Amino acid sequence: MIDTEMHATIQALYEGVFEPTAWQRSLGKVCASSDSVHAALVVLDRSRERVLVNQVVNPVPEETAAYHEYYHALDPGVPFAAQMSVGSWFIDSRELGQSTMKRHPFYGEFFRDFGLSSMMACLVERRPQYEVFLSFQRGEGASEYSPEDARALDWVIPHVRHAIALRERNQQVTTLAQVSNELLDRLPFGVMVLDEDGRVMLTNRSGDAWVRRLLPAASVAPGMAVNGTGHGDNWQLSRPFDMALRAVCDPAGTRMAQAVRAQSSDGRQAQVILLPLPPAHRLAIDWMRPTVLVAVHEGSDRPFPVSTVLRDLFALTPAEARLATLLTTGIGLPEACEQLAIRRETSRTQLKSVFHKTGTRTQAQLAHLLTRLGVGLIEESAGQAAV
Repeated sequence: MIDTEMHATIQALYEGVFEPTAWQRSLGKVCASSDSVHAALVVLDRSRERVLVNQVVNPVPEETAAYHEYYHALDPGVPFAAQMSVGSWFIDSRELGQSTMKRHPFYGEFFRDFGLSSMMACLVERRPQYEVFLSFQRGEGASEYSPEDARALDWVIPHVRHAIALRERNQQVTTLAQVSNELLDRLPFGVMVLDEDGRVMLTNRSGDAWVRRLLPAASVAPGMAVNGTGHGDNWQLSRPFDMALRAVCDPAGTRMAQAVRAQSSDGRQAQVILLPLPPAHRLAIDWMRPTVLVAVHEGSDRPFPVSTVLRDLFALTPAEARLATLLTTGIGLPEACEQLAIRRETSRTQLKSVFHKTGTRTQAQLAHLLTRLGVGLIEESAGQAAV
């Protein structure tokens, strides 16, 4: 295979991470260069003891059906699979020999009926539940595969392996993104992820309307209406949204959370909370630029309880939220343990998790964070607000 064809083969393999049909182009070139009539990725499912054939070059449906229905149990290459290492080849003329091939029903019946003569396969990937092989078959009248044929294709195996791993990773990320979007849409409040220029990186269904309400207000002074859509959808902000966004993203500052209160023309209330995301955060799309999580709680004419913010924005567990709520009132860890009836070791574990999830290191930083959010520090046990 000449260099240009090799490059085209490799390119198609990696394009296949996102476009499944690209693998057909890549395997087709390898199939032609090896003087094969068929090439396929074959999956040996160990948990179900079955062989799955996909990504076939020059497929013959009747041949595939016959293999699945009967001849996979007679495949002489399957017993060799467990003995192979990743990157090694099964070559029928070497492992079986011509005399065995002539007597074996797999060749005398299956191969003869579909005009085939020889096969070889390379173990591309091995997992606990399955193994992946790149398999080739030659037509009737062609010479049997030899070790030289296998060595001529060794260059493509690492690329096939990497492409498979990338496709699996892409499928996992895509599935995770779909699930994450579904979960975000179920949240009872608006969520947006913005960069420092106000470019929207992510939003849920509840946050869509707030994108239109907040982003046009970048240069609007406090008290002026924010353009929205629909009846009663004009909102007034306690401070310009762009000012809060700049404060959160300011590299010279502490990059603490910010809060903006909003009120609609028909009297509805909302809190807009901006949280800086650390560069390592999963939602920080561009690690070189500040990224901000914006959450909007509607329908309240007073600040939200501490526990609500901790649970919704920082994913604290109920136990962690109870401990954090007590600590932000100024009491020490021993007193909080006594009030919550928990062990000191348990409290230290929970507090470590609270600091990690909120990006703080001390009780003072935690209290300051919540104060900057504009949240009313409510002592849950007493039911009284602390100012």
